[in-house]
Amino acid sequence: MSRWASIDLGPESILFVDDDLVAVDKAPGVLCDASIDPNREHLGTALRQWARDDSAEFLPAHRLDRGTSGVVLFARNRPAATALMKQFQERSVSKHYQAVVHLPADSAWTVGETLERRSYLRHRKGMSDEVRSGGKPAHSGFEVLHIDGPLALMRASPKTGRTHQLRVHLAALDAPIVGDDRYGHSALASPDDGRLWLHAYTLAITHPVSNQPLMIHSRRTLGLVNGAPKETERIN
Repeated sequence: MSRWASIDLGPESILFVDDDLVAVDKAPGVLCDASIDPNREHLGTALRQWARDDSAEFLPAHRLDRGTSGVVLFARNRPAATALMKQFQERSVSKHYQAVVHLPADSAWTVGETLERRSYLRHRKGMSDEVRSGGKPAHSGFEVLHIDGPLALMRASPKTGRTHQLRVHLAALDAPIVGDDRYGHSALASPDDGRLWLHAYTLAITHPVSNQPLMIHSRRTLGLVNGAPKETERIN
């Protein structure tokens, strides 16, 4: 007897599907893959429920933190998974995120301003930190999209794929992501919902079988309304 996940993957959650790939619009708080606790639900079990086949393979091409929402891509067979893994390793994949951040103290940021952060990151005991040596190179680009009161909406583009890279880099810029209780400042209040306001907005790859370019958009977008973060449906 199958143990189906209670995570609901309605039609609006499936962003792209064919014989080789499926892309999901992940909600915040949902695990991408199995954890050390075999009873914890994740997208893999939810996809098998969606496919009505508990033997189906759904191999994550990449992962998002549990708190991060947005586009997650799965391969439906081993050859597609291998081809996608090569693209991620070669950094030929383009990823763009949205983040709502606390403005730095005495900030002079303006809408349209771009920033970069290059550093070395070390990950251990579930945390990443910037180090002078002994870490892996990490590079992120940021653009200020909107400012409302003490918060800013940012476009974030990771050039490398280190664990918690965007969260660490924004915290290092003194602009931690709203709701980030791991890298944020304890003096900054988080919204009552407790979510991490980081959203994987777009993912661009080369289809592993057709070799055609494929751009996948989340159906949701982040914004700022009256100085508070808000998630809405994307307008095409």
